[in-house]
Amino acid sequence: MKDKEIETKLRLISLQLESWKKLHDLITYGLDKAKPIISVDQERQFTEVRANLLQETEHVLRELNLLGDLSGWAMNALKRGFSLRAVRELSNDEARRLEVEWNGVFTKLGVAQGQLKSRRKALAETTPFAHFRSRLRGDRWWHTLSKAEYAP
Repeated sequence: MKDKEIETKLRLISLQLESWKKLHDLITYGLDKAKPIISVDQERQFTEVRANLLQETEHVLRELNLLGDLSGWAMNALKRGFSLRAVRELSNDEARRLEVEWNGVFTKLGVAQGQLKSRRKALAETTPFAHFRSRLRGDRWWHTLSKAEYAP
């Protein structure tokens, strides 16, 4: 069986993770002072990825019930690196904070993606008859989830 809500959340989280990966690639380039000068095209790419994350992050985190856990880290990471040139000029401590914030968001999104994939697999292994029988009995599959995974 398939659950539309799980599939929608998996699509949202996959797109969000791809944007965070792109941001990381650009930040890594910006932090490497041995790399050549930052081009206008790279700055444009950075701005587009950052704008996409600024627009979508709150919605995605709310849909995944992670808003309280991650919104502060995500916004700090996005504010700290407001341009690729600004990233290049960060002090070592600021660069480390940016990397820690990025890693915190990326790790938590990856864990959430794994949990969703696990739920999808468990649901796929459930026969339609068993699923409907459990619904008739009033069982809820999410009762087995931790509080962090499901917020009613």
